[in-house]
Amino acid sequence: MELVEVVVYTRDMARATAFYRGLLDLEPDFESEHWTTFRTGACTLALHAGSEPPDPTFEVVDARAERERLLAAGVEVTELREPTPGLKVFDARDPDGNRFSIESRAAG
Repeated sequence: MELVEVVVYTRDMARATAFYRGLLDLEPDFESEHWTTFRTGACTLALHAGSEPPDPTFEVVDARAERERLLAAGVEVTELREPTPGLKVFDARDPDGNRFSIESRAAG
């Protein structure tokens, strides 16, 4: 399992984007008023408009199989969803109730 995305929630997208771009010298990979991403090597830094706590995202080879494995182990998991073609994602909770996401991408 590899950490591939860290989401930082911000109440001011323009200010946060300017900070990461200007002061940390990161170049946006995608930019909008609600969602901005920066490539930082193997991991993406994503800015999300809002005030929710951030959720780490892990990438696996097969999200469906990983969901079944965690479900069988008694972990609370959501249904598998496909927000964009080829991307399968589900959310889970650790023993303290902290949410994290697991995703897999179709090859190609």
